[in-house]
Amino acid sequence: MRAYYNLILTMLIGGLWHGANWTFVVWGAYHGLLLAVHRRFARQWDALPRMIKQPSMFLLVLIGWVFFRSAQFTMALSILRTMFTPTFAVPIAQQSFVLMALLVAAWWSMAGPNVFEMRHAFTPRQRILATVAFAVSLALIMGTRNSPFLYFQF
Repeated sequence: MRAYYNLILTMLIGGLWHGANWTFVVWGAYHGLLLAVHRRFARQWDALPRMIKQPSMFLLVLIGWVFFRSAQFTMALSILRTMFTPTFAVPIAQQSFVLMALLVAAWWSMAGPNVFEMRHAFTPRQRILATVAFAVSLALIMGTRNSPFLYFQF
């Protein structure tokens, strides 16, 4: 029980660290609860097929991130309602196409190995490419514009 309490408390504190808004607290509590439930049912969860586990966890985490992004609870509930309510103003064929595109994108992104399955031995060429890619990314991010540190805005 102590581990579950600590998981939830740590994520609650993480939510408060992100901002003094109740939506951040709910985000933290929700993710802490997800971690605690996963810890409690890890054996049963791990026994499920990968094609059930990954989309399910993706959806559960996505629901939590709605609270992180929302300015208030009414906004979060509106987004969640929109996410799970069919829109009849949009033709069914278009909704089906968008749903299929999202499902294919989700499957594609989850078909690859996760961090525990990845090979962590890199060749010298791969290390050089990664270093160059990092340097280019850093140069693009920094650019010529002045951008304050993200958390100074809170």
